[in-house]
Amino acid sequence: MISRRLFLTGAAATATALTYPAWGSALSPRASASAATCELALENKSLPGNVNAYVTGHEQGTDQWVLLRADGSVYHPQSPSAPQTPLPVDCAIPLKAAGAGPVTLTLPQMYGARVYFVRDDTLDFFLNPGPALVEPAFATAADPNYGRTWSFCEFTFNPDQLYANISYVDLVTAVPIGLSLTGDSDHTVAPLPDGAVDKIAADLTTQAGKDGQPWDKLIIRGSDGKVLRVISPQNLMASASPGAMPFGDLWTGYVDQVWEKYSSTDLTIDLQGGKGSLKGRVSGDTLTFDGGHTFTKPDSKSIFTCNDGPFANNPGDPDDKKALLARIAAGFNRSIMLTHPSQPNGTTAADYYQGDVTNHWARVLHANSPIGYAFPYDDVVPDGQPDVSGAANDGNPVRFTVSVGP
Repeated sequence: MISRRLFLTGAAATATALTYPAWGSALSPRASASAATCELALENKSLPGNVNAYVTGHEQGTDQWVLLRADGSVYHPQSPSAPQTPLPVDCAIPLKAAGAGPVTLTLPQMYGARVYFVRDDTLDFFLNPGPALVEPAFATAADPNYGRTWSFCEFTFNPDQLYANISYVDLVTAVPIGLSLTGDSDHTVAPLPDGAVDKIAADLTTQAGKDGQPWDKLIIRGSDGKVLRVISPQNLMASASPGAMPFGDLWTGYVDQVWEKYSSTDLTIDLQGGKGSLKGRVSGDTLTFDGGHTFTKPDSKSIFTCNDGPFANNPGDPDDKKALLARIAAGFNRSIMLTHPSQPNGTTAADYYQGDVTNHWARVLHANSPIGYAFPYDDVVPDGQPDVSGAANDGNPVRFTVSVGP
């Protein structure tokens, strides 16, 4: 499973679906720290049947794994004697019936956190020595949670802010999640519309028939034949056997064209945030920018994951390199590398995904959802253009509502 946890440690850190900043629009530092807690409201707006929630994360200050319980207490799991030990405490938080209002808890500061929801069932969590929490796996058929209908959102609540996002970097399911954050101002992120998951599955099946790529293999159906979830390309690639990499040749011709284009013309990347622009040219197999930052040719895995090969996220890289990486990776996923030699400014969402070779997962998802991360650097936004990544943040959070149902 591709790790996408949010680990924010400073007020100026830029949140992203990876554990490294996307270096888009940085959050402003605050003069005062957030409160130690805020109210967490968990609500079933419209789903029939029973819904259970789970809240997991790392405790701010101690880095220990913590889970919230239905009685409002905070559970600190202890290191087990053996791997894959079932979580010994019930941490399910039953929600009220659809439309009956929220269950409210006190949320302590925690990072790399998730809120899970599961319909008409519970989720199994396990512990490895450490302790390390083993969370549900959606692309592993052997996982006991595989056949259940569940999803999650991510958040980090630290001394500077509460940041949350609805991320579809890994999957979409028939458990649509919405966010509402109240603090210095109000922030709302809409859930997937009713029926969107079935439309996404249908569109990907159509695309597979057009280009012969395994877009239809992203669809996982339940025992009743209905769409259980749709996983992203990088998760299909992660579960593939050696020598049988899906989408392995998808980007080859496109990347060759990009390298040829920028061997004779400049690729200009605006780092944004007042950091200026850098120009790059290809020589041989290497794209080199002002300042000496270099990128080799990416392949399908590099482009879909945004965290492999030339796009590997190295914490020690300088900020300029990270900013270049985010914008180039976004440019490939959106297939604007040939059409826009200056990026990301000068583009709009209407320019994205227009090529035959593109991230059709991201294209189809954005066509069927109002907002949400479709790939790890979907928060790269041209100056003055609306954000499409589905994030909410506030430096003085008072109430954080996470709901299910369209």
